[in-house]
Amino acid sequence: MRALPAMFAVVLVLSAVAGAAIPGTASLPDDAVSPDVTINPVSDAYSVQQSTERPSGASVNNQTARNASIRVLGIPSAQVDRSSLVTRTVELGPALTLDDNETKMRIKTLAAIDRIESTEPQDRRQQLILQELTTIEQATISLRSRQQETLRAYGEGRIDSRTLLIRLAIIDMHARELEDRSDRIQEIIKSMPDFSKDSDVASLERKLDTFTGPVRQHAVAVLTGKAESTRFFVQTGTDSVVLSTIRKDTYVREVYRGDIRRPDSGIISDIEALNATVAAYPNISTLQYRQNGTNIVGTEKNNFLVRIKHKRGQLSAFVDSGSQKVFKEFQYRPLDTMETDSTQSAIKDGLKLTAHQTYAGGPVRFTLNDTETNEPVNALITVGLRSEDSVAVGKTGSDGSLWTMAPGQAYQVTAIKGNSVVLLTVEPGQPPFVNGNQTQTGNASAVPVPA
Repeated sequence: MRALPAMFAVVLVLSAVAGAAIPGTASLPDDAVSPDVTINPVSDAYSVQQSTERPSGASVNNQTARNASIRVLGIPSAQVDRSSLVTRTVELGPALTLDDNETKMRIKTLAAIDRIESTEPQDRRQQLILQELTTIEQATISLRSRQQETLRAYGEGRIDSRTLLIRLAIIDMHARELEDRSDRIQEIIKSMPDFSKDSDVASLERKLDTFTGPVRQHAVAVLTGKAESTRFFVQTGTDSVVLSTIRKDTYVREVYRGDIRRPDSGIISDIEALNATVAAYPNISTLQYRQNGTNIVGTEKNNFLVRIKHKRGQLSAFVDSGSQKVFKEFQYRPLDTMETDSTQSAIKDGLKLTAHQTYAGGPVRFTLNDTETNEPVNALITVGLRSEDSVAVGKTGSDGSLWTMAPGQAYQVTAIKGNSVVLLTVEPGQPPFVNGNQTQTGNASAVPVPA
């Protein structure tokens, strides 16, 4: 995704609690109030004004942010239709389907760009550009319908989690190719000084963002054999979806809440988008890197994308212009930055099993130790809902520790070492939602192994 000139803003110095410093100046102390920044739509020059109003997250200090949970966008429990935890690996059928879709889309893009570039005179070229932008717009509408139907089908039980991931992966692939095509068209438009459709291309790219995400992209890599077998957490609600996984010791989460969107019903500025993000994620904004830690892309009549790099990961928050709320997020959290709660351990057959959990659908770390020596134990770990069969998720290894994905509801975890078996029931807490719901700390209770 490229930032477009004039219509797109890249903000490196942000509002009061964002804590960024103006390029070329020294960083401000932790308790200082930094200036707000707006962008001149013609020159892209910075206009600096002292903030007179601070977002609601401004009272969060660094110490609080270091110890508190990082909030996440999610689906309220009352609105959840269905959720599951599934292991995916390379599959020949889906791999061929994905490759075929990618090839066909790429051919269409190359043909469209070649047709535009080889056309003269310029007025005819402009006509072809308008036609192609209309084609992309129609394809975007079609993708939205396909995504809504896919989420509805999964929520109603008409498709399984495997099919859900495959369909979302294909939608992601189509959206990325359409976005690449719009980027190429934008490059052509730049060479035509008497013709400008920047706002149209910007609007299209923001709409296409709705259908892409890092977890979907990783699912494509897994299904096509470019990445190792991975466990995915999936959850759906009305026009909403949560997808998360662990990729190279990093927890990756993407969420889309279509029910929050009010497209084409309002206007929002870059600073308003920033303030909405700060209010939703006060701890992230406090912990952001002061130099080049934040930027914003978008237009006032469309949604904004606010990116924040912070000391505990990265956030991409999409703010809707109508509702002025975050309706989509990507989060990257290294596992060693995740805040966990030690739950009650289960002890049996000389083994002590403990679940260090975050929240339902998030990562969880299991530790296994010898009850006499407290030395770490390498053993097989299985996880499953209490009403379903357990699935092996890996071994604790030489350090007696294993990170994996947690289900969205109460589950049982079992450690098996030779003839020794220990079983633990875990009740995961609710995620710390950006909508202000209080985090509910989960707990685990020891469950004796049946004779």
